[in-house]
Amino acid sequence: MSKMMTDYANRTNTIRLRRNKYQTIKAIIKIPIRCAISTIQILARKLWHHRKYIGKTLFLYLITILCLYAVRCQLPYSKLYKYCSNDAISFAAVKEVNDQRLLEAREYLSTLDASKTKIQYLQNGDSNKLRYVIGVVSVARRTDVTYKGQLGYLTQVMSKLHKVTVDNGATSDIFPFICNVDSNPGKHAEALELGTFFPNVTKSYSENVSAGHPTITSREQEKQDYVFCLETALKYKSDYVILIQDDAYPTESFYEVLEHLLKTKVETQIQRGERVTMVTNNERRLGWIKLNIPNSATNYHRNWFFFIQWICLTAVIAGISCLIFHLCKECKPLKSVHPGLYCSSTDKRKRTGYISSSLMLLKTFVYVLLVVWIIGRPYYMKLRATSPYFYALEPGTSCCLVAVLYQPSTLPGLINYLQKTTCTKQLPLDFALDRYRIEKNLKQYLVTPNLFNHIGFYSALNKRFNRNGAEFVHMFDSS
Repeated sequence: MSKMMTDYANRTNTIRLRRNKYQTIKAIIKIPIRCAISTIQILARKLWHHRKYIGKTLFLYLITILCLYAVRCQLPYSKLYKYCSNDAISFAAVKEVNDQRLLEAREYLSTLDASKTKIQYLQNGDSNKLRYVIGVVSVARRTDVTYKGQLGYLTQVMSKLHKVTVDNGATSDIFPFICNVDSNPGKHAEALELGTFFPNVTKSYSENVSAGHPTITSREQEKQDYVFCLETALKYKSDYVILIQDDAYPTESFYEVLEHLLKTKVETQIQRGERVTMVTNNERRLGWIKLNIPNSATNYHRNWFFFIQWICLTAVIAGISCLIFHLCKECKPLKSVHPGLYCSSTDKRKRTGYISSSLMLLKTFVYVLLVVWIIGRPYYMKLRATSPYFYALEPGTSCCLVAVLYQPSTLPGLINYLQKTTCTKQLPLDFALDRYRIEKNLKQYLVTPNLFNHIGFYSALNKRFNRNGAEFVHMFDSS
């Protein structure tokens, strides 16, 4: 009997322990649920208490989006532009802008003495004191019947190069030449016509025989042409070599800005309060400086440096906006003998407080962050073009070779590397250069904003018109 009582007591204790265990687990689970419910209730009360402020904030967001959406067609690099695309209008607008620019270029060339201009540049080529050798890689663009008229990219570029150098008094410091790498150079009429004004280097038939070979891809042909122009530029003694495409249109300030950046950022730097000449033997050598990057490739998510600029720009705008808001709200005119503003720090703490100010800053930061992201980085970087002192050398990217400045000392190794490398669709020319830079531990920079604008609506490489015509209509500086 006692044994049965003992077993019953043990079973009862076991059941009681299990029940206590389940109750404990249930209570533990209820704690975060209750906390979450309590937090939600508190937030709901806070939101309801600040419903007017939240309503105003949402209204501000809505008005901002509607305003940006209304001007989306004028902002081809914004996030909203995809909702405004009309290829027919873009094509007509691009043609109109290009024809006007070509007309101005021809009018300028008509004022020059062709023989004197070419003789001047040929004499520069024999000099050992050249600052820049500028090679313009060119092929004939044979468009279809869609485009009636001449593209004239090479004419526009060479005319602008001459005009800018004359305006800066630098005609004796540069040697520009047309690098005609067309598969049939004798039919590149535009290059032959401009050959009366500027030195013209043509790829010979024996060197160009590979152009029609069926196994040579367009990417490999592009690389071979680029190497030929680099080798040609290296024959002349200069401080720097600039190789540009025949649709890389220089800005008015490209020479002035480039001289400023090279003299203050590359050739000399300030160390311990004194400007000293840089000795690059013990440091990473400068490989090249890119003078153009497509504006569509400069959005904040494309590069870690661009992302940091996004955050910093937002922080500055948000901080200044909050400061102005508080000064206008918290400061009141003092109607006394002493004019000015009087701010009561005690009243300010009572009305807003530290938490309120922090929330205001946070909300403004989020608002500005979204607005800056929607508008796009190119429009903010354009503000730097107001003065040569605002231009900057930023970490370069692997993208694009529209206009690049090289140091002659790095070119022999680069040419040798490219000659041993086969370029494909998976390994285009700009990626091959980036591989060489990493392998040789070279420096690469990018000038911001662009010193050359890409005006080639018709691609010589892909043999077709680009889709986004608005990018070529709303060119930032095509003057």
